[in-house]
Amino acid sequence: MTIIDAVLKLLVEALTYGGGVAVVGYLLFQYFGKNWIESKFAQSLEQHKHQQALELQRLHLEIDSMLSGTLKLQEREFQLLPEAWQKLDEAHALVNLLVSPGQEYPNVDRMTLPELEEFLSKSEFTETQKQRIRIASNRLKVYEEITFWLRLKRVKIAIRDLQNFVARNGIFFPVSIKDKFSLILNSFWSAITSKEVGYEAENYKMQNEGWTKIQEEAEPLYKAIEDEIQARLNSHSKCR
Repeated sequence: MTIIDAVLKLLVEALTYGGGVAVVGYLLFQYFGKNWIESKFAQSLEQHKHQQALELQRLHLEIDSMLSGTLKLQEREFQLLPEAWQKLDEAHALVNLLVSPGQEYPNVDRMTLPELEEFLSKSEFTETQKQRIRIASNRLKVYEEITFWLRLKRVKIAIRDLQNFVARNGIFFPVSIKDKFSLILNSFWSAITSKEVGYEAENYKMQNEGWTKIQEEAEPLYKAIEDEIQARLNSHSKCR
């Protein structure tokens, strides 16, 4: 039965039983109003389900994107922190070697010429530096001087390497670790500056200030960085 047939049947029945305009109108509302409301409700429900599905899909993509970004950052940090620690450990060892008051050197003054030549052949000295030692009246003093400046150069290279690495990659570090790196770098520079200036001036008090700076400032930072990096790496490994 079509909608028109249903309407005509409804009108005939209403008029047959003496129904007036009001009855006809009521019957029409009962028939069409109910169906219209049900139809509109069904449409609204379907649209709501569709909107809900779209919102869930959007949230799912957003959460996936956030998790992916977080995991990538953690992966980068997991790769960089061990390298930063390796560079810090190297710089720390070289700084300690340079500023330590207990310096030990081989006694080149007591070496015979063949022993001296064999020793120098295994060193990293340039030929000019080797010749200075050979002809010196006080070989040990010249050897100590050459060794000091070579160590200082090596230390500065190591500290700059660490400093550049932190500057390039510190954005991936936790703020607390990055701040500690900055503090220990300042301590390193301050210590070797005191040692260098004191060495040139033959001022042993100033040289010892470099050692004091390392013991009082750098060592606690070194241990704190080690503990924090270890904790971060352990945390990341548990999440993998």
